Amino acid sequence: QRLEAGGAVTTWERFKREFLIKYFPADVRNRKAVEFMELKQGDMSVADYAAKFESLCAFSPHYNTVEAEYDKCVKFESGLRPDIK
Repeated sequence: QRLEAGGAVTTWERFKREFLIKYFPADVRNRKAVEFMELKQGDMSVADYAAKFESLCAFSPHYNTVEAEYDKCVKFESGLRPDIK
């Protein structure tokens, strides 16, 4: 109801933004963004690395656009172990 005050239509993007502001403090979001930027496969399987990559990617807005799809692929590949690249 608060989101629809003033007759504004609540979009999914607006809901997500408001939800994150309320339930995920900025310092937590920032730590997750840093964790994403520093993510490396290490001893994880490729499937585990991919799952962690996708879950942390949500905290890095740049990588969540259609325009950044190539950058996202480069970031994913750069985190893989050299023997898998």
